[in-house]
Amino acid sequence: MDIARSSSVQGFCVQCARVCTMTVNGGAVFGTDVNLREGLVCQSCGLSSRSRLLFHAARSLFAPNKRLALLEAFSPLASYVSAAWPGVRLSEFHSPSALGGRAYDFFDESGRCRRVVHEDMQALSFESESLDGILHNDVLEHVPDPQKGLRECLRVLVPGGIALFTMPWFPWLPSTLVRGMLDGEGSLVEYLPTELHGDGLRPEGIYTFHNFGANFADLLSQAGFSRVSFGVCYDPYAGFVTNNYRYGDEFLMLPTLMRAVR
Repeated sequence: MDIARSSSVQGFCVQCARVCTMTVNGGAVFGTDVNLREGLVCQSCGLSSRSRLLFHAARSLFAPNKRLALLEAFSPLASYVSAAWPGVRLSEFHSPSALGGRAYDFFDESGRCRRVVHEDMQALSFESESLDGILHNDVLEHVPDPQKGLRECLRVLVPGGIALFTMPWFPWLPSTLVRGMLDGEGSLVEYLPTELHGDGLRPEGIYTFHNFGANFADLLSQAGFSRVSFGVCYDPYAGFVTNNYRYGDEFLMLPTLMRAVR
């Protein structure tokens, strides 16, 4: 069965713990081909493939009393994380000039105004050694200085704390591609054609600074993490498959999670 050519499939949802109908196209495509990593959305719980993978792993790693932060607030994933870990710190990135830890108004795709705390991974407002875990779901590629962001994640974790996250990772790229950077005045300097990813709060999309390659583990080690692991869970029946990139191996992605331990 070619999953990508179907409108929906039956599969086992690890969140619902039963067979559910999954919508194949989650809205992201490569030309005419659906990006399955963003799709295979369970019609029961609303979680996409990568969100299910992250949440399923988090439940196996963190007890309900652990102090967690999730760098998103308005997604189905945020709702489930809030229910599983009461007191979790939810946030969204508002703007470069916003103050970390302060609440701002956000407008979702329907125009509804919602208020939530702003956090910038490069300058988190959390106290040092205040969290047992920090979760982020395809955030790091949008951070201008990922090394700085990873160091901040390390700072706010207790010894033995875990950063658990997803990101577009391309293990067949020999090294990370820098698509653009901010100059000293905060203006964008682009080296490669613009790549925007869909974002529920920004209809225009969100800029991608990096495509992380095979050397990404070095970036984590340089940030100071003591142990780094990459987990691959390929299970089509559970909706965990590749991103369905058919235009060359370099940008083919596996269903991967990153775990970095302080």
